[in-house]
This record gives sequence, C-alpha cells and structure tokens, in this order.
Amino acid sequence: MPPFSAKFVIVEERHCPFYDRNQGFILSDQAVELALGRPSCLILLRELTGILVTLLPHQASGFAPYQESLFSCGGCTGLIKFKLTEDAVNLGQQRPVAGAEEPEAVMSGDIAAISPAELLQVFHMHQKTGRLILESGKGPARVTFREGGLLAARFAELDNQEAIYAILSLDRGRFRFVPGLPEPLMRAREIGDFMMILMEGLKRQDEERG
Repeated sequence: MPPFSAKFVIVEERHCPFYDRNQGFILSDQAVELALGRPSCLILLRELTGILVTLLPHQASGFAPYQESLFSCGGCTGLIKFKLTEDAVNLGQQRPVAGAEEPEAVMSGDIAAISPAELLQVFHMHQKTGRLILESGKGPARVTFREGGLLAARFAELDNQEAIYAILSLDRGRFRFVPGLPEPLMRAREIGDFMMILMEGLKRQDEERG
C-alpha cells in the first residue's frame, strides 16, 4: 500500500487569521504540508490529527465514505471548512529572497501554546532542517537542526547544550521556524544525542522546581 496522503482544499473561510479560501494542504501519516509562508495553526493541526485517525482505515478505497464530507476548524476567532480533493492543491508560492534576506518562516506561534520541549521534539521527530528562532523577555534564542539532529544552539551567553537547557525553561514568547541551512552547516557535527540532551534538560527543570 502506498504511503498515506490526503489532499484537502478550503471551500469556505470566515475571518480565519491564517488561511484563505481555495488554499489547500496535504496530510500524511507523519506531517501536514501547508501553504508556504502560512503558520501552522495548532487548532487546525489538532483537528487534522483526528481526521487522520478517521481516514486511515479507508485509504485503500480512496477515502470513498468521506469524499463528500465537509470538515471544519473553528476553534479560534475564525472558521474554515475544507474537503477532500483529488486535484492538485494550492500551496502557494514562496516569496522571492533578495540578497541576504532571511527565508520566510513556515511555522510560527506562541510558546504559551506549545512548550519548547514539545517544539524541539516536533522538529526532531519529523527530521526537519533549519533554524528554530525564539523571542522572549529573556532575549533571542536559536536552535539549528539538520534532519532532526541538533547542530547548534545559542541563548543569551549560553551555547549548545547549556543553551538548550535554558531554552526549555521558557514559558512566554514567540517562535518561528525557518527551513534550510547554508552548505557549510550541512556538514557540521551534531552537538550530541538529541534525546539525551532533552532528558538532561527536563531533569534539570525538575530539580529546580523540587
């Protein structure tokens, strides 16, 4: 059986802060591919997780029982309705990059909605390559990934593992993920095993609270 993949198109939009009518997205069993430059709305991702569970048993039939179904996401200030489609979906086009301008972020959000530990695990699990940039009252932070592995981290005066440990304590601020890395960084060594670094950071948090 081929890998799971379901394409959706938005057929109705009412004051949604992120998405437009006729835009689409592609759901696989591991990730969601959204229109370029659009943030990954956590409410929509939660809805799609439930839809994934519903559709998985019907993959072989091309999701026949749900071809006419209308799905919705309306847990914030707006609403979108979307349905399955067999046509090519509109994922938008990436804005041109001029000079040294930083590439456009493909995911952004509020740290209060998803913790730094959860964020790091998302990019590790889905083997993402790029930079996670966090802005908080304690200053900017940056974590660099290559295929989910940790290449570097910086927070205030801290580097690498110590920076990760400090980032895990953030509970307010904003984050964005910028995909892609320059070629020299693609050859850099990882700073250590991801899960060992994460577990050590969470252990230190527990010790500080206790």
